[in-house]
Amino acid sequence: MTTESALPLTLGVMALVGMPAAIAAAICADDVVAHVRSRAGQVRDSWHEQRTLDRLERAFAPAPPAGPPWVAAARVAGVAIVAAREGMVQFAAQRLNAVGLAPDWLPQPASAGPAPVPFEEIVDRLRELDRDDVRYDQALRDACQCLGIAEHLTEVDGLDLQIERVRVEGALIGAGVVLTED
Repeated sequence: MTTESALPLTLGVMALVGMPAAIAAAICADDVVAHVRSRAGQVRDSWHEQRTLDRLERAFAPAPPAGPPWVAAARVAGVAIVAAREGMVQFAAQRLNAVGLAPDWLPQPASAGPAPVPFEEIVDRLRELDRDDVRYDQALRDACQCLGIAEHLTEVDGLDLQIERVRVEGALIGAGVVLTED
C-alpha cells in the first residue's frame, strides 16, 4: 500500500468515527451556548450587586477626618497635655495647701463637703427603719446613689411613692443588697 491511498482511507475512517461526535456537538450546541450565556449573566449580576454594595458602603461610611492625619493626632495630644497640666496643678495645689506653702495665685482646692457615709451604714439604716419613715426614703436614695441605680422617690407621692419604693427595693435586691435580717 502506498501513502497516497492510505491517507484518504485514514481520513475517511476518522470522519466516520468522529461523525457521531460532530453531530452530537451540533445538536447540543444550542444547550452549551445557553448555559454559557446563563453563567455569564450570573457573573455579570454578581458584579453589579457587589458594585452596588460597595457604593452603598462608601455612601454610609463616616467621613474621613479633614486634613492630614497628623492634625487629628495633634488635637488628641493637645487635649491630653491640657488634662495632664490641670492634674498637675491640682496635685501641686493640694500638696502645697496641705503644708501651708501655697502662693496666692495657686487655685484653692474645692472642699469636698461632708465625708460620704459608708455603704454598710446605709444598709444597716435600711434594715432598722420602718418603710413609712421619711429617713427610709433617704436611705434608699443614698443606697441608689452608691450603686448608680436610678430612683424617683422625691418626685412622687401616695401610691406612686409606694410603687417606687418597691421598684427601688427590687433593684437593690437585684444588685445583691440584703434588706432584711432573717
